[in-house]
Amino acid sequence: MKQRPIIFIHNFNHSYLPLSLWQARKSNPDSEIILIGDGWNAHFDFLAEHVRAADYRKSASEFARHFVNFSTNPSDFERICLERWFILDEFMQSRGIEQCLYLDSDILQFGNIMEDARRFSSFGMTVAGISGHSNFINRREDLSDFCRFIMESYTRENAHNILEEKYRKFREKHEAGGISDMTFFTEFRELHPDRILDIGEPIEGMAYDIAMSYIEFSRNENGIKKVEKLPDGRLEVFMRGEGTVELRNLHFQGEAKKYMKQHLFGTPFSLEIIYRLNMIYLLGQRVLRKIFK
Repeated sequence: MKQRPIIFIHNFNHSYLPLSLWQARKSNPDSEIILIGDGWNAHFDFLAEHVRAADYRKSASEFARHFVNFSTNPSDFERICLERWFILDEFMQSRGIEQCLYLDSDILQFGNIMEDARRFSSFGMTVAGISGHSNFINRREDLSDFCRFIMESYTRENAHNILEEKYRKFREKHEAGGISDMTFFTEFRELHPDRILDIGEPIEGMAYDIAMSYIEFSRNENGIKKVEKLPDGRLEVFMRGEGTVELRNLHFQGEAKKYMKQHLFGTPFSLEIIYRLNMIYLLGQRVLRKIFK
C-alpha cells in the first residue's frame, strides 16, 4: 500500500514547528511530510517538502469574501482556521492526493499512521473530540463536501442571521469562543455520522489526543496529562473509566506548547542544533517584521 503523506499547514515561524516536523518524520519515516506554509518557514524544506499556501488559495479567497466573524477570538484567527480546509482540499486536488493525515503544527505524532488508517478506513474523515487537528482524510470527496458545507453556511439565504443566532446561543453557555471550524465539524458529523469518526475516544485501547490540557478524566501534572513512555516507544495515559489508554499523538494546544520539547522524551543532538538555530533565526524574523510592519 502506498504511504499516505502527513500534511501540516502553518503561517509564519514558531519555535515548536521543527519539533512537530521532526517527530512526524521519526515516527513515520516512509510517509512524505509536507508543510504548506509561507516564506517565513520555507527554511524547513530539509525536514518537509515545503509548498506555498498562496498557490492554493483560490477557493479560500472566495470564502474569505463571505466570512464574518462570530467569535470572541480575533477575526483573522477564525478565518484562517476555516480557510485551511479549502487550501488543503485545493492542494490535494492539484497533486492527485486522495488520502492523507492532516495534523496541526502543535502535535507530536508517535503512532504509525498506516496502521491507524486501516482501523479508520470506513470513515471519510476524523476528528478528535470536535476538532479536526488530527484528520485522517480517507476520501478526499468528503473533505470537498465539508468545504462546500462551510461555504454554504456563509452564503445561503439569511446565512449571517442564522450564524448570529447560533453565536448568541453559544455565548449563553460559554464565556469565550464562538462559530469556528469545530462548529461545522460538529454539524457535518450530525448530518453524516457515517462519514466522520471521533478518534479522540479510545478505539481498541488507542486514542488520538484531544488536548494535553484536557485533563478532566486523566492523571495529570502541571495542568496537562501525565504521559508515560514505555520501553517499546508507545505512550500511555491513565483515564478514568477507560484504564490505561495508548495515545497515538499529543496535542499541545495553547499554553501547553511550552511542554512540547520535553515530551520528545530526549532530544537528539541534531534536533537540538536545529531548534537553537531556529530560535536565533526566529528572533531575526521578529525584528524584521517589527521594522517593516
